[in-house]
Amino acid sequence: MSETNKGDDIRKAASHCFAHYGFAKTTMDDIGKMVGLNKASLYYYYKNKEAIFCEIIRQESETFLSSLKKKVAKITLWHEKIQTYILERQRHFQKMVNLHKLSIKTSKQLQFQPLFLDLLKRFNIQETQIICNILDQAMGEEQIRKIDTLKTARIILSVIYGIKQQQMLLENDNLTLARFDFEKVEKNTQFAVSLILNGLKKTA
Repeated sequence: MSETNKGDDIRKAASHCFAHYGFAKTTMDDIGKMVGLNKASLYYYYKNKEAIFCEIIRQESETFLSSLKKKVAKITLWHEKIQTYILERQRHFQKMVNLHKLSIKTSKQLQFQPLFLDLLKRFNIQETQIICNILDQAMGEEQIRKIDTLKTARIILSVIYGIKQQQMLLENDNLTLARFDFEKVEKNTQFAVSLILNGLKKTA
C-alpha cells in the first residue's frame, strides 16, 4: 500500500474514532487498532492525534472553501456574497465540531497547538483574500465607497471570530460544542456584519 493510501486510511480511522469516542477520549492506540498499525508505526506518519486532526481539518476546509467560492460567485449582490460566505463558514464549523465531538475546553486547547495555529493562519489568509476580492469588485463597480479593502476584510473576520470567542468564554468548558449556542452566535454575527456592510455603501 502506498504512503498516500496509508495516510488516507489513518485519517479515516481517526475520523471514525473522533466521531465515536470524541476527540478528547480518542487515543493513538484506538486509531492504530482501526487501521492495523501499532503505536510505533502510527508515529511514523503522525506524531500525535492533534497532527492527524489538523490534517483532517485542512483537507475538509480546502474542499469546503473551494465549493463555497463557487457558490458565492453565482450571487449578484456584493453584500449578499459576503453574508452568504460568513453564514456558510459558520455552519461548516458547527458541522465539523459536531462530527468530531469537540468540547469547548478541547477547542480552546487546540488553539495553542503550533500545527493548529499554522492551519488557522493559512486559512485566515485565504478567507481574507476571498472577502477582499468581493470588496474590490464592489468598489470597482462603485457599489461601495473608497476603502482599504484588505483592512476591511481583516476587520470583518476579526469581528466574527471575536463574537464566537466571546460566547465560548461564557459557556462551561466541559460543554460539547454540539450543545453550543450557535444560533445566538449566528444572529449576533449577521447583525454585526450588516452594520459594517451598511457603512460601506455609497451615499447619494
